[in-house]
Amino acid sequence: MSRAAVKVRSTGHTGITVSDLDRSIRFYRDLLGCEVSKPVRAEGPFFEAVTGVAGCQIDVAFARVPGHVIELLCYASPKNQPASTLRASNPGFMHVCLKVQNIEQVVQAVRSAGFEPLGAIQTAEGGPVEGLKVVYVRDPDGVVLELIDEPPGVVLEEVYFR
Repeated sequence: MSRAAVKVRSTGHTGITVSDLDRSIRFYRDLLGCEVSKPVRAEGPFFEAVTGVAGCQIDVAFARVPGHVIELLCYASPKNQPASTLRASNPGFMHVCLKVQNIEQVVQAVRSAGFEPLGAIQTAEGGPVEGLKVVYVRDPDGVVLELIDEPPGVVLEEVYFR
């Protein structure tokens, strides 16, 4: 086991910059069932220093999923920023994994809302995660969400620490 110079206590949240906060709130609240906080405005020297963006004005809401929180940030200023086009193979690419039940039903709801998965649902055959189902989908701003449906007794992340 390596000795780190510091020790992280826990995760806090995952921040996602969005282009339309109301649309993203509807996606995370109405489609994925997250509890979403009331939006607040973040601006001033403190936020400019934290983000490195002069003159920033950010509308922020938090979407709570079991075990984690997603921070939705919508920059009112500066405006008209290009959307990210990173693919899964690009350095800097990130995704958020959401664990679901009945992945087929979730994918159907995503499709009904106008969002297409990046591919078909895949099912692991053999090995310690046999029966695990997974698919990537994009949120309204193209952020990749990995949907995972774990079979009974399987916790994907724990498999790697055995």
